[in-house]
Order: sequence, then C-alpha cells, then structure tokens
Amino acid sequence: MPLTQVEIATLIALFSATKGSVHSHVPIEAITARVRKDQRGIIKKTVKRLVRRGLAIEHPTGGGMTYHISTEGINIAREYLRSTSSSF
Repeated sequence: MPLTQVEIATLIALFSATKGSVHSHVPIEAITARVRKDQRGIIKKTVKRLVRRGLAIEHPTGGGMTYHISTEGINIAREYLRSTSSSF
C-alpha cells in the first residue's frame, strides 16, 4: 500500500531529525517540530503506522519513547527527496 501524504511528511521529518542515520534516536517532539503546524496533531499516530510498516523503530528509554528510522525508511525518504528535487 502506498504511503499517504502525511506518512511521507512524517518519514521525511524523521529522516531530517535523525540526519539520515539509523543510529540516531529522537523523541516525538523532534519529529513534530519539523512538520507543518496543521499536521502536528496526527504525527504520533502516523509514526506508529510507520513503525508497523517497518519504516521507523521505537526505542524505549528512561525518559520516554524515542524513534529512529530504519534502513528501508531511509531509502524511501531519499528516493522521495530525489524525485521532488528533480521536479523543480
């Protein structure tokens, strides 16, 4: 099933927050800060959908839940970023 626009925006935000690294774990606030204000309310649910799809990974810590992007998520984010940058 293809990604929705909100899922794409969330994946790109996670890619940006982790600087494209599978080793960087970020809290949900770091992801929501990179998304349009009108979409911020649904980001937590969208991240959970990305986790179910295998594009993001949850990592529990003492301070709360953090997330990092999977290798597949990085590949999809890069592909999408390449396709949008070539259309300008």
